[in-house]
Amino acid sequence: MSPGGFKSFEHQWALVEAFKFHLNVGKKQIAARTHQLASKLKEGLAGMSHVKLYTPRAENLSSGIVCFDINGLSPRGVVDRLRQRNIVATTTPYIPSYARLSPSIRNSPQEIDAVLTEIRALA
Repeated sequence: MSPGGFKSFEHQWALVEAFKFHLNVGKKQIAARTHQLASKLKEGLAGMSHVKLYTPRAENLSSGIVCFDINGLSPRGVVDRLRQRNIVATTTPYIPSYARLSPSIRNSPQEIDAVLTEIRALA
C-alpha cells in the first residue's frame, strides 16, 4: 500500500524513460525552456484586462506553473472552456482555487500563442 492510495503502474513504468529523456536533454536546458515558455505565458496574461495573474512574473520567484483568474468565470469554468478548445488546464487544489497552466519542454512558443489567443477570446 502506498500513502495516498493507488499508484498507476503505467506511470511507474514510464519513470525510467522519463529520467533518460530528462538527462539526455539536460536539466539546465529543460529549466531554461520551462522558464522561457512560462515567461511568455505570464507576459501575455498580464497584458489582458480580463485576466488576474497570480504567479509572480519574476523568474526567480516562479517556474512552470502559472495561476490566474478570468473575470466572470470560476476557475472550473475557465478550465472547462479551455478544455473545449483542446487546451489542458487544471485548477489548484487549494482554497482559494485558481485556474492554472503548466508549460513544459513538450510545448512550443506557437502553442503558448494559441493558448493566449483562446484566453483573449474569453473576455
